[in-house]
Parts: sequence; C-alpha cells; structure tokens
Amino acid sequence: MVLNVTRIVALLFVGLLVALAQPAAAHQHNEQQEAAEQQAQADHHSTMANNMAPMAGMPGHQHGGAEEERPTTFSGRLMRWLGNMHPFAVHFPIALIPASFIALVLARRRGHAVDVIRAVIILAGIAAVGAASLGWLNAGFSLTDEDPIQTWHRWLGTTLAVLVGGVAIWAWRHMESVNSRAITWLLGGLTLLLLVQGWLGATLTHGMEHMAF
Repeated sequence: MVLNVTRIVALLFVGLLVALAQPAAAHQHNEQQEAAEQQAQADHHSTMANNMAPMAGMPGHQHGGAEEERPTTFSGRLMRWLGNMHPFAVHFPIALIPASFIALVLARRRGHAVDVIRAVIILAGIAAVGAASLGWLNAGFSLTDEDPIQTWHRWLGTTLAVLVGGVAIWAWRHMESVNSRAITWLLGGLTLLLLVQGWLGATLTHGMEHMAF
C-alpha cells in the first residue's frame, strides 16, 4: 500500500515537473524568437542607414536642400532675410496683374471710368519690381544657375518686372492711355507670361510633376 502511494506521488511529481517545464520552454522559445526579431529589425535599420548615408551628401537628398552658411555680417543677414520674403511677395503681382487686366476689359466694354484700374496697374508695377528684387536677393546675383528652371524663372521674372513696371510708369504719366487697346492687350500678354512664371516657380519648389493629372 505504501509502495503504491509512493509510486503515485512520484508519478505526480514527475508530471508536475513536466507540466512546469513546458511553459518554461515555451517562454524561453518566445524570448529567443523576440530577440531574433529585434536583431533582424536592428540589422534592417542599420542596413537602411548605411544605404542612406551616401545619399545624404548628394544634392536634393538633404532636408530642404543644401543649407547655406549663415552670413556673419549685418548686411549679409539683412539681404538673406529680405530674400526670404520673395515666396510671399510674389502673391501681390500674381493677384494684381490679372485683376487689372480683367477689370480693364470689363470697364472698356461698359464704358466705365478707369481711375481705380489705373491705381491697380501702378500697384501691380510696384509689386512686380519688388518681388523680382527680392527674388534676386533670394537666389543670389548670378547670370546663370545650375538648374535651367531656376535660370528661366530668374530672367522671366526680371522681364515681367521690367514690363509691368514700364506699364505702371506709363499709366502714371498718361492717365488717358489706361483706357487704350494697347495697354489692354499688353496686360493680357503679361498675364499669360505670369502663368508660365508661376509654373516655373512651382516646379522649383514642388518638382516637375506638381501639375500631373
């Protein structure tokens, strides 16, 4: 009887050991699996970092492009600060040039006075010259650029500033000419050039595919 009880206790003890050993083995297996997964992720991130490291030194792969050194002189910092105003300054001629053209077309058809339109044309000229000047401060004083889009944007913007500024001076000095067909057609042509200039500027900031349908 005692032998049978001893045998039963021994069997229960062995069974208990086996039962405890199974969760322990499973836990150890899970830990090993988690460690392997973590090591694989670490190796993957390390590989990605090694692959991206050579690209970091390439143009166009750094955040915001290549950072220029901060000017050390007050005049240099002032010119850079003013140049940074170019992106929002261009919105004024973008709005005023088409607005003056459309308003002049409507006024000529209805025979209304054009005094207010004359003021808008003058403001458009001031805004265009100001935006182009800030653009030169922003992009630097250079006749050509490495990026051909930048070169076209630079010189088309300069041409627009000269033409719109010329129209503004003409409207300022000859009030009666504002209602002429010549200025109407000229403002229409400048509006078309402005659309091209806007596309070039957006290409510089958003890439060639920014207008993809």
